Amino acid sequence: MRIKKIEIEGFKSYSQHEAVRDLDPEFNAITGLNGSGKSNILDAICFLLGITNLAQVRVHSLNELVYKQGQAGISRATVTITFDNDVPPDKQPAGYNKYKEIVVRRQIIINGKNSYQINGTSATNQRVSDMFRQVGINVNNPHFLIMQGRITKVLNMKPMEILSMVEEAAGVRMYESKKQSALRTIEKKECRFDEISRLIDEEINPKVQRLTKERANYLEFQEIERTLEMLERKLIAYDYHNSKLQIKDQERRAADIEQQATKIGEDIDELSDQVEAEQRNLKAMGEAKSKNMGPELGKLEDALKEQQNEQVKAESERDEKEANLAELRKTVARKQKSLDTDKKELEAKRRQLERAESEIGDEEQRGKAAEEAVTKARQKLEALAKGMTTDEEGREVTLEAQLTATRTQLSEHQTNVKKAEMRLGQLNKTLSKKRSELQQTSRHSLSQNDSKRELELAIEQLEQKLRALNFDPQLDHQLEQERVQLARERGQCAQELDRFEARNFKLRFDYTMPYNGFDRNKVKGVVAKLFKMNEQRYATALEVVAGGRLFHVVIDKVKTGEDLLKAGLPRRVTMLPLDKISANVLDQRLIGQAKRMVGEENVFFPGELIEYEREIELAILSVFGNCLICGDMDQAKQLTFDRAINCRTVTLSGEDFKPTGVLTGGFRKPDASILTALNEISGQYERIRELDHRIGAIERELARLRPIRQQYDQFNGQLTAQRKRLDAINEQLRNSPAEVIRAEIAQLETEVGEANATIETAKPEIEKLTKRVKEFEERKTNERAFQERERKTAQQELENAQKELEQLKGTFSGIKESLAGLREEINALENSIGQDEEEIEQMNERIEEIGTEIAKSNAFVMEAKEKVKKAQQKLETYNNEVRSQEKQIRAKTAEIEDLKKRVRHLEAKIESKTRDREEALKNAKDFEKRAQQLEKAHNWIAEERKHFAVEGTAYDFRNYSFEMGKREYDERKTRSKDLLRTVNPKAMESLATAEKELNELLSKRQQLELDKKKLFDAIEQLDDKKRTELLAAHKQISEDFRSIYSTLLPGASATLEPPSGAENCLSGLEVRVAFNGKHKDSLAELSGGQRSLVALSLILAMLKYKPAPFYILDEIDAALDISHTENIGKMIKKHFCQSQFIVVSLKQGFFDNANVVYRVNFRDGRSVVTRTENRHH
Repeated sequence: MRIKKIEIEGFKSYSQHEAVRDLDPEFNAITGLNGSGKSNILDAICFLLGITNLAQVRVHSLNELVYKQGQAGISRATVTITFDNDVPPDKQPAGYNKYKEIVVRRQIIINGKNSYQINGTSATNQRVSDMFRQVGINVNNPHFLIMQGRITKVLNMKPMEILSMVEEAAGVRMYESKKQSALRTIEKKECRFDEISRLIDEEINPKVQRLTKERANYLEFQEIERTLEMLERKLIAYDYHNSKLQIKDQERRAADIEQQATKIGEDIDELSDQVEAEQRNLKAMGEAKSKNMGPELGKLEDALKEQQNEQVKAESERDEKEANLAELRKTVARKQKSLDTDKKELEAKRRQLERAESEIGDEEQRGKAAEEAVTKARQKLEALAKGMTTDEEGREVTLEAQLTATRTQLSEHQTNVKKAEMRLGQLNKTLSKKRSELQQTSRHSLSQNDSKRELELAIEQLEQKLRALNFDPQLDHQLEQERVQLARERGQCAQELDRFEARNFKLRFDYTMPYNGFDRNKVKGVVAKLFKMNEQRYATALEVVAGGRLFHVVIDKVKTGEDLLKAGLPRRVTMLPLDKISANVLDQRLIGQAKRMVGEENVFFPGELIEYEREIELAILSVFGNCLICGDMDQAKQLTFDRAINCRTVTLSGEDFKPTGVLTGGFRKPDASILTALNEISGQYERIRELDHRIGAIERELARLRPIRQQYDQFNGQLTAQRKRLDAINEQLRNSPAEVIRAEIAQLETEVGEANATIETAKPEIEKLTKRVKEFEERKTNERAFQERERKTAQQELENAQKELEQLKGTFSGIKESLAGLREEINALENSIGQDEEEIEQMNERIEEIGTEIAKSNAFVMEAKEKVKKAQQKLETYNNEVRSQEKQIRAKTAEIEDLKKRVRHLEAKIESKTRDREEALKNAKDFEKRAQQLEKAHNWIAEERKHFAVEGTAYDFRNYSFEMGKREYDERKTRSKDLLRTVNPKAMESLATAEKELNELLSKRQQLELDKKKLFDAIEQLDDKKRTELLAAHKQISEDFRSIYSTLLPGASATLEPPSGAENCLSGLEVRVAFNGKHKDSLAELSGGQRSLVALSLILAMLKYKPAPFYILDEIDAALDISHTENIGKMIKKHFCQSQFIVVSLKQGFFDNANVVYRVNFRDGRSVVTRTENRHH
């Protein structure tokens, strides 16, 4: 399978389609100057063959194979090779025997797909690779490809490396592959052997041991059953005796608690009086604040709001205009895109019409001609019937009229020719004179033309630089506009949040930066702002659960808190350092039990009702982790005072139950929930974060674009200046005397051409008209016979035309309609394009008007901002005064809260005491009830209770407890149940089965040992075959090596021999060279060219051992002189007449021996190939 033709398009330096045609089946050479693209032909072959190591084709990615990497408007590279498949069947790839030629095509698209085709059908990479490998071509292990570097590599090879090359040539690697396969099979059998051994050791033997153990378990089960009844009686007796003792203890505890509660009640009354007095003082302070500050605040806020509305209005008007401008620009872009599309479609329709006219136009013309022939024939018959005839247009005329009209036309044409000849003489004289004048004046404009060429070159370079920058000034402007708009929106959100936090000052945490470079991420924020509720209905309950901790501040560690305190804080706050706090979290089992008691839909763990970052989980759990939220008071009470649960609960409406017995709650204003308000405005916080993120991204992008913008402005300024200079020179050249004369010469030459055309056109027409005058005169002489002939002729023409029209009737109407439809579409597109261009021009005028309006709007916005700023400063001054008064009120409120806290603490304490007393009395009743239940359930208690707790009896409770007895009973009971499940009466039968299975596995393991032995024998046979093949290959390759080297270097010989002291080639191979029978001790004694010939001869000898369909040699003669180069060509013809060679060389002595030479030149920015045949062979 040899190469017949190579077609390249868009590949490396081949920007346009280039074909390397009619390759010689034996010896082809490619030559050309450095950089002309000759080696790119070899790269194209390797690319099509599917090379994966792109370094061998001198690129790093497939995109680099496309002409100028797609930057010249060419976005794909295509290589097509036609292979001659007219070879013996054993040398054809499987599945392609019926094809005389195989055409393989590979194409890549910039940043797109990579596709193959075989004979026009799409194919996968693997299918193409398999086809080539079947004929001995593997581009990723290319023994058929010899590069210059490979020769150098061979020169430095050691004996074992040369042996490895011989192994590769001989194909004995296959034996090594089979050997490895056999070793893998042995490994699998060893795994099976190990598996069987594991089964014996881990399953069968343990099974036998388990069956033995089951017999012992049954005996143990019988013994345990006998002792369980006695253990149960002792446990019940202890429970009964202990209940009796607990009744007395609980009654005594209830009396002590009642005395303590009376003393706490007296302390509560005293603190309550103090709280009332302080509350009266606080009320007076609040009334004074409301009276003085209320109206002024409203005025300032109204003034600020009014100015902000003015600013928003101005900004909205400006934004609306900017939006209109942007939308108008987008509309223009869309219109322009649609216009371009319509133009392309119009061009396509025109081409389609041209193709249609070229394909079916003849049919249309035939149809029209047939219709016209029928009409003319009928007109002619009608005219003849009247004694007249018809002219060429089918009009009825007499012979006399025709003769007169023809004579008039002949006279006019003869007159026109004489006028044109006279005019031509005058023009030639004037043209000669003007050309002489031009030669005299053109010398003065040479310098200006040179300046023009320099400016055009400079402009082209600047345009290339601008394109290389890949900078879009419109995008830069849009980013700046977006940044300004987002910053404005962020300011509005921040103002709204400031007003909200001013009303809820505890949500605000302001601090001074402790030091430069302080990381604000260390301060996580107020707890209330660090989570989000799943539903609004949980707000009240969550606020009650958190209490004052809702306004604590979360920080990363204690050191951060110390830094903040040293820098000073505006108010007192509690901080939660994440590295020190601990959370008391309810156990999941307790939460699960609570849900089972009152239903999952009625009780919730607070952590399940909120969303927060994992980073602050410890702080959130420290606030919400030790409480449950219930649907109503009954459920909360049930869980709080249950022994198993015994934890704080809060209802959805805000009632707070504590295990100490304290219940707090009452009416709450619907709009008083901070979390509800915060949840409503939380969107502003999220929006600010989104805006900050987007603004940051835009600023980073603008910073990245800034140096590019500077370069763009610099290059664009230079480009504008150069274009102005070029326009000035062009204007000077247009108005220069030489340019005026050139324009006159061009006009004269045009008129000369027109005069010549008139003469040339008129001559055949004069001859034609002269001939027609003679014809009409003859017809006039015998008019009757003429009319009879004309009538017969017209009748025959009518019949022929009608017959022709009838034959075309089936197709002519369809063709006519098809072409008419295309012409109508073209007219419609032309009209649409005209309308679109007019609309775009109107829109551009509107864009300029809106730009002027936006400039005015920006001035109004700046004025409004200044007014807003002044109003904000007044409001801030007022707020500072308000905060001062609020600080005093907060101090008084904190004092009152402290007193209330002490009262609540005592109230909680007294409630706890009351609950403890009730609990003690209840416990006494429960124990009494328990004793009665036991006595009723077990009749033997009445008889045996006199022995309870008596030493030496079965009910001796020394060193005994309920837990100990219960544990012993449970252990025995559990053991009894376990044994009951494991007792197996059929243990003996199972044991026999297990022994049988063991014997079968032992037999399989013995068979695996035999299989391993057979595989090792097979490996030994493979080694023997490899040795035989390798020895034969060494002999043949050494002989070919000697012959080839002698051809390349007459008088010299070379062989492959084992190293000194080695028995055969299996220990490695070395090259021995002799000149005129004298051996050289080392290759170092040879010249560079001689050594290169040694390496080349060795490579070719190995290739000849198992030849490939074709070979590719890339400048292998680089280090050789002319005589050696000529010998390579002779050697290829002598030793490789059955293979095709494609050689790249710069030396004439080499490629002169080739049958066909392809010369590559680089013209107009692309490579061009020409073919030459050497006929000397």
